[in-house]
Amino acid sequence: MWKEWPLAIILIAPFIALAIVWPSLPARVPTHFDLRGTANHYGGPASLLILPGINILVALLLYYIPRLDPKQKNIRASMPAYRWIRFSIAAFFTYVFFLMVASARNARVDVEQFIAFGLLVLFLIIGLALPRIRQSYFIGIRLPWTLESEENWTQTHQFAGKLLPVVSLAGIVLAILFPEISILIAIGILVAFAIWTVVYSYRLFRLQNSSKT
Repeated sequence: MWKEWPLAIILIAPFIALAIVWPSLPARVPTHFDLRGTANHYGGPASLLILPGINILVALLLYYIPRLDPKQKNIRASMPAYRWIRFSIAAFFTYVFFLMVASARNARVDVEQFIAFGLLVLFLIIGLALPRIRQSYFIGIRLPWTLESEENWTQTHQFAGKLLPVVSLAGIVLAILFPEISILIAIGILVAFAIWTVVYSYRLFRLQNSSKT
């Protein structure tokens, strides 16, 4: 359990920070933003607790669900990379929380661009971890053909592990050049990666099947 302490600190940090800044928060704080980073929903300071609460629920879900996987040997082999992914996701949620607090205290904070950067960094980190994820039903790129063939799984994750960091870095550069559409760039990068990876994996599946006949 000592390996979970960094994650626990990330999960607890928003509650400590909120207790510190609570007296300086306005009566209405932004709780939701549109794709342009403009606040479109407000609530009381207590509403800022929602995101850290969701973060804890997601962290617990990601912790326990893999333990239902029948491929426990592969789960154990994947655990260092998977632990890093779980930590990165929790860190992203905490990062967004601090952006919300910063926006509540200073409306001029460019939430859109900062969230886009956070997403792209998250994609990059997940991409670096993907090649070390072994075949399982709950972790990784779970497609019918990757679950059917361990060879397809391995090659797909190696491909994705090279592609996602590259396109994420490209997205960061584009977000710097075009900050007004940075969140759309981040979403576009993820969609392009997903389509490219699925097509690659399916073509590999077809090639492997044709070689058997």
